[in-house]
Amino acid sequence: MRVVVVTTSYPADDEDPSGHFVRSSARALARGGAEVHVIAAGGSIVDPPSRDGGLVVHRAGGGALFAWPGAASRAREAPHRLLSALPFAASVLARLREVGPVDRAVAHWILPCAWPLLLAGTRTPLEVRAHGADVRLLLRAPHAARAAVVGALLRRGARFVFAASALRDALARSLAPEQARALAGASHVEPPAIELPPVAERAASLRRELVEGPGDRLVVVACRLVPTKRVALAIEAARAAGVGLRLVVIGDGPERGALERLARRGDLAAGASPGAGGGVAAAVRFTGALPRREALAWIGAADVLLHPSSHEAAPTVIREARALGVPVVACDAGDVGAWARDDRGILVAAGTVESLAAALQTIPSRSLEHAGPPLP
Repeated sequence: MRVVVVTTSYPADDEDPSGHFVRSSARALARGGAEVHVIAAGGSIVDPPSRDGGLVVHRAGGGALFAWPGAASRAREAPHRLLSALPFAASVLARLREVGPVDRAVAHWILPCAWPLLLAGTRTPLEVRAHGADVRLLLRAPHAARAAVVGALLRRGARFVFAASALRDALARSLAPEQARALAGASHVEPPAIELPPVAERAASLRRELVEGPGDRLVVVACRLVPTKRVALAIEAARAAGVGLRLVVIGDGPERGALERLARRGDLAAGASPGAGGGVAAAVRFTGALPRREALAWIGAADVLLHPSSHEAAPTVIREARALGVPVVACDAGDVGAWARDDRGILVAAGTVESLAAALQTIPSRSLEHAGPPLP
């Protein structure tokens, strides 16, 4: 079987966190015996195909828009980047012609990735995977445009795979009843595949560096530093949770400067001194963006992952933490609340300093030999 996967996000290497779940899904197809071609944003249309293990990767340009920290953020920063979407779609069509006939097509993100597959005019079975940003984009679009996109895919016979029930429900509520029923019959919910490299040794080393006594606890936040992730709320909650708690913030983004200033003001108000060179004191540490393996090691070192985000679908970082055996304190967004009902290692709290701080206080310190399977 020959399969083509179209995506705007795909890792440049093993340490790039972008689109690693797309790669994991494609690898699963290859392990099943398929010949898998991935057409991904980035690079140039003139770049020759490259090998990524058992996958053949074809780059289609569009990197001005489809890159970290996401198309929406990059378009807000420089609206002219939206012009990259049309050349990307044209490049995908050219790459599809190069790949030739396939037995199955998979689009990660309804927009823009499913559209070139529609324009290609083939009757190849089409699977459309919705991850979150694409559904939110459709929900912000005029009703007629939203109905036209969904209707075209349904008429094409596409099967939809939603990363979270909350996404499918939100999109269905925005459609006319007949179209919503058709969508329900042509879809199912399946969180994206994830693969984790071994990080236990590095996690134990990081923990020894930061956790000094049996009562100390390490809290990790890992996300893009943008308003919807509510990292300021995490900083305030960690401080309110009491002494012996260290917070590490992994990631970068436009809010980093303001968050560092917030953390520094809190340290000084509590009587702590700034770190060497005027940096943030040890109670709150910012690592910036890290290679994927290092970021996972920090998560694996933690007593708890704190995730107060207000806009989510099926947050990969929570699933990664649970796969590493790390408890999670999170706010109810997307399918997180449903996961918590089936997993006692996920504690849902209201989006307030007091509620999150109280939840953090219930998480005990873990031993150095903590890395392992999820809690029962």
